[in-house]
Amino acid sequence: MNTRLFLILATAAIVLAGCNKDENEKDNWNGEIRLASGVTVLQSRVNSDDVPDKQIAGDELIGVHVSDATTAEALYANISAKADGNGQFSVYSTTMYYPQSGNDVKIIAYHPHDSGTDDEYDFTVAKDQSVATAYYAADLLYSAEATYPRSKTACSLTFAHKLAKVVCTLRAGDGLNAGDLTGATVEIITPERAVKFNRKTGDITTAGTSANSDNVKLGEYGAIVAPQTFTKSTKFLKVTLPTGGELYYTLPADNDPDTQGDQDLVLAGGNVYTFNITVKLTGLTVTSTITPWTQITAVDGNATMDDK
Repeated sequence: MNTRLFLILATAAIVLAGCNKDENEKDNWNGEIRLASGVTVLQSRVNSDDVPDKQIAGDELIGVHVSDATTAEALYANISAKADGNGQFSVYSTTMYYPQSGNDVKIIAYHPHDSGTDDEYDFTVAKDQSVATAYYAADLLYSAEATYPRSKTACSLTFAHKLAKVVCTLRAGDGLNAGDLTGATVEIITPERAVKFNRKTGDITTAGTSANSDNVKLGEYGAIVAPQTFTKSTKFLKVTLPTGGELYYTLPADNDPDTQGDQDLVLAGGNVYTFNITVKLTGLTVTSTITPWTQITAVDGNATMDDK
């Protein structure tokens, strides 16, 4: 009988210990803020607006501002968080916590992170965006202020593209075959590359000092430039063939009999401008389309305290 009683008591103690462990694990979460953003990394190298414009690439840094949703008190300013390439952020420059009062928080975020102290600063895209990292760094993103309730679940942020994107596809025309275009490059002729960006409001304006003295080279994802207007009748695109030959696409003029109602080309923020270029030895034939640039929409994720 004593042995049986001992076994019963021992079993009960184990069950109670398990319950207490579960409760303690729940209580161990002390209000750490975690973030989630983007979608699963796409490995395709096709020149598509799905790659990489619907996620934030691994090792890219965003900047985060957090305030108390009730009192408006600033809690964290310009904290950096590193994307892991799979929709989560794995490294934070400072661990952030919800207010002990239990209030909700408001969060603003942007990409790429800037370590300066001024909310408004000059942002300039690279001249050569055929390098993927340069393209990533050119993608100015903004997640507008929103309220997030106190929760273990990662706050889901939605980033919008602030600049304009140009994509080009090359097709062989008269006198050429597809192989003749292998290694050909496309450049936007002296576009504006700089803007003033306010990371608190998301506002952008043309920079006071122009950075448009150089061409911008497109890569397999295209190229990102400042919102701007190109005047009709001016050269817009340059195609350099592997042989060294150079061809130009000039925006049509009003008196062009083949184009009715031509006007200046306006590159607006948040849009992708696709130019389908038929390359012929006698010149270029171009058709174009405009589509909204898909937002980077967050994915939900679970967030708990890391084990120390």
